[in-house]
Amino acid sequence: MEMNRSMARLLGRVDTGDITPDEAPPGFLRIAEGGWEVTPGGAHVLSALKSAPPGPFSDVVHEEYTVNGRGMTDYDLPASGEDRESRLLRRCVAYAGSALLSADALRSTVEVSAYISLSYGGLADDHLTANVTFCGDHPGVRPYVADLEAFETESILKLGRTGEPPWSV
Repeated sequence: MEMNRSMARLLGRVDTGDITPDEAPPGFLRIAEGGWEVTPGGAHVLSALKSAPPGPFSDVVHEEYTVNGRGMTDYDLPASGEDRESRLLRRCVAYAGSALLSADALRSTVEVSAYISLSYGGLADDHLTANVTFCGDHPGVRPYVADLEAFETESILKLGRTGEPPWSV
């Protein structure tokens, strides 16, 4: 697990010790449970998100973050505040953890990681939104995020498949 300073501050406010997969919206859980596949270009993608025709992509990581990236459902959450912040982050971690566990079935030598980002947007830059994507660490290919601290206006968390269950951040 890696994070930038902004995410570390956020995790200091949000309890993540008891996150369970069912905190992810049902549609996201179905995506995670649908499994993974490796495309002809070597990208590790969630099967339910793969669309045709693919590409063109500049490299395998570009294909992965394009296919796997999704904004987290938030229409049922409060418009602002700590409850929104906490529930968005917990949903993202629950989804990411479930998808990463299902990636084990690939038996790939490529380490797939989840990238969770929370940032403010909207007309007044006051609406917290969240995104999750998945990318592999491919030899000789620039990673999706090379320097987490370079992102000063968003909170970023990188979760890997190894170690404890991914939702135990």
